Amino acid sequence: MKILKAKTSHPKKKIFLISDLVFIKKDPLPALMYGEQMIDPIEIQQHQISPVTRYGAGGVIYKEKKYSTYKGSQRINAAVQLGYDAIEGIIIND
Repeated sequence: MKILKAKTSHPKKKIFLISDLVFIKKDPLPALMYGEQMIDPIEIQQHQISPVTRYGAGGVIYKEKKYSTYKGSQRINAAVQLGYDAIEGIIIND
């Protein structure tokens, strides 16, 4: 597993699989693409997954995820393009 690590030390820092995160897909930060390190860990909100099946538009089953990104979507996009599987982050709603 390849992990994108943050330079900043934080007591609540954890490793999250990118596949478990909901994030906005857009162009990544050029600085990360050209070899700079990630300074701060991303900020993540943790959600409760409903035990009842929920439906979205057109009757499609709504796929819930446990985590969504509050700050750091561009860093996740850069990690995906650079081949990382996981990223360091902190849960902000503890």
